[in-house]
Amino acid sequence: MNIAHNLVVACCGAKKLQEYTTHGSLVREICLQSGVTHPWHAIQLSTGDYVVSKNTSPGVVSVVGVDGKVIHSYGQSQTSVVGQMKYPASLAVTKNDDILVADEDNNRILSINRSTGCVQELALSVDGGIQEPRGLCLDESRGRLYVGERGGQNRLLVFDSVRL
Repeated sequence: MNIAHNLVVACCGAKKLQEYTTHGSLVREICLQSGVTHPWHAIQLSTGDYVVSKNTSPGVVSVVGVDGKVIHSYGQSQTSVVGQMKYPASLAVTKNDDILVADEDNNRILSINRSTGCVQELALSVDGGIQEPRGLCLDESRGRLYVGERGGQNRLLVFDSVRL
């Protein structure tokens, strides 16, 4: 859901985002410009721009405007190992528009500070570690982060008091 309470669909093969009303009517299509291929997940920032994950290896997370043009990308030119993503799947956005990324093949959750561009791995403790995180949901009002795993034990992990 975006800030207008419409459903946003990332169309991987067509390189576009589609926005639908809750009744299923198409509101608009956003054709993604060069640099954004294989869009896997999209979530809207409070500015109206979208964050789009490219679920490939190496992976990229891009901020795109409603015109489909890339404003900024994370992951492709990162020199640190922390910033290099492999199959970024799901995304979540904090109330400050910082971005959380389920970095599936690196078995971790990343936090991207939009003000500084700093990419950090969240220190989340769970028996056996996180295995192929595929889904994220952030409930800041309760201080909870929900992580759905694809691999390992196929668990739904709940982290309380997450510091972002």
